[in-house]
Amino acid sequence: MFPQRRILMQRLLLSGLIIAVLPVSSAHAHFLWIVANQPDHPEEIRAYFSETASPDDPELLQRFERLKAIRLTVGRAGRTAHEIELRRDGAALRGVLAAGHVDPIVATWTYGVVRRENETFLLRYVAKTYPTALSGTWKPVADAKHAPLEITPQVDGENLLLKVTWQGKPAAGSQVVVESKLLPERIRGETNEDGVFRCRLPHTDLYSIRARHIDQEAGTFEGQNFSQVRTYATLSLPYTVPSVRAVKQALPDLPRGITSFGAAVLGEHVYVYGGHLGEAHHYSLEGQSAELWRLALSAPGATWESLGDGPKLTGLAMVAYAGKLYRVGGFAAKNNSSETQDLWSQQAFASYDPEARSWTELPPLPEPRSSHDAAVLDGKLYVVGGWKLSGDAPAEWLQTAWVCDLATEPLTWSPLPKPPFQRRALSVAAHQGKLYVIGGMESSGKPTTRVDVFHPATNTWESGPPLIGSGMEGFGNSSFATHGRLLATTMSGSVQELSCDGHRWDVVGQVQNPRFFHRQLVTSQGHLLLIGGANMETGKTQAVELFELSPLRE
Repeated sequence: MFPQRRILMQRLLLSGLIIAVLPVSSAHAHFLWIVANQPDHPEEIRAYFSETASPDDPELLQRFERLKAIRLTVGRAGRTAHEIELRRDGAALRGVLAAGHVDPIVATWTYGVVRRENETFLLRYVAKTYPTALSGTWKPVADAKHAPLEITPQVDGENLLLKVTWQGKPAAGSQVVVESKLLPERIRGETNEDGVFRCRLPHTDLYSIRARHIDQEAGTFEGQNFSQVRTYATLSLPYTVPSVRAVKQALPDLPRGITSFGAAVLGEHVYVYGGHLGEAHHYSLEGQSAELWRLALSAPGATWESLGDGPKLTGLAMVAYAGKLYRVGGFAAKNNSSETQDLWSQQAFASYDPEARSWTELPPLPEPRSSHDAAVLDGKLYVVGGWKLSGDAPAEWLQTAWVCDLATEPLTWSPLPKPPFQRRALSVAAHQGKLYVIGGMESSGKPTTRVDVFHPATNTWESGPPLIGSGMEGFGNSSFATHGRLLATTMSGSVQELSCDGHRWDVVGQVQNPRFFHRQLVTSQGHLLLIGGANMETGKTQAVELFELSPLRE
């Protein structure tokens, strides 16, 4: 801040005259900002009073020392407001944010009556941020008490939609300003009749976004009269330019919506086997699939082809290797839909020859297993995670893992060192000579973003970096590696990529149809393929999505 401006601001504050926008230039307007999850302090939120979401003169925070931030969660009981204490520390008010939260954080403040030229107005601020760059978690507060004026972002391909609402309704004609230190100039505009402003952000950065609403309402505040109310909403947004982009080539929907199935790409075809057809958490003979389906990925106008039935299985894994498909484990329901669930994990291991169109039974798993995953690394099939279901008996969370050399006859299963975890509903991927075991649910019943890595060369386990987001991002995720890149897709629709040094995950895209308990695969052209799964709000999806990857990041 220029010294003259600082002295002027301090004098005005001390004299009791409230100034929000200096008359010398509109470029020097100050606003309330909330920022979360900065690299230097990932479990901290900060409040600034500044032109953008960055520190300014600490003296300007004097009026905000009683400010509190609110984290708003939505559950079965409705919305819950969690208060976050803020303490002044240098050029920011700071508070603690527990790790793993993705809920919006807001702070509201009535600044007071401002006299500017011939206008006298009541000035209010509504600041908001999101803790992560997971755009699928950018939900509206939708609470007029805590956010009467609100900006809610939505990724639409390579564009960003900013929806502005006033008291929960679209704010048409609202002035919107977008700033970043990487932008050569501000992006300005007004919302359309639906309260939406569309823009394209060219850089990965923390963006400072604001909107204004003017209400021609006269009144009195703290003994001072005003003729209108001006409310400014700010949004500090951690935005990532996507490096995963949808391919316009249309692929046909699945014949039916399924979850917890096996899938693999073999040559120019994708194969899908088994899975759950029924309602969530309701399993029966009628709700399980026994079908093997195939789709030609490069044939124009191709449709799904049924290759016949096998055993009804859910929660299985399937991989492709040397011209064959291999399916492993899964559970079978012995009950009808009207009966009490009677679920049994299976030891089944079988291969499918597309040329002969037949299954061959192989040496079974050493123990029944379902809700696990599998991957092939250097010609060896690894099976990790899962549990054992045995009808009425309590589920047994497995703490074993197995490997089978597919290039050696006869096929045999050998144990891996005891995994340092018990998890199911996870994903397993082979990447750079290692086996990555990603997310899932722990035996305590808690979903997790935890990642464990197995090194075949040393026969040891080690910890890897967790996925970004709450534990639910790891539950029912799917992962696959291609061209030296490991990618995972999560429940919120995020596409996350392991950094080149293997120390962190980065958000690199957002799918159109968020899903979990799906399958993420890679085609022979290196495209990312998403099949099946379910959405928490809309249920099972039949949509098949195809994405291309930008060149490998440095």
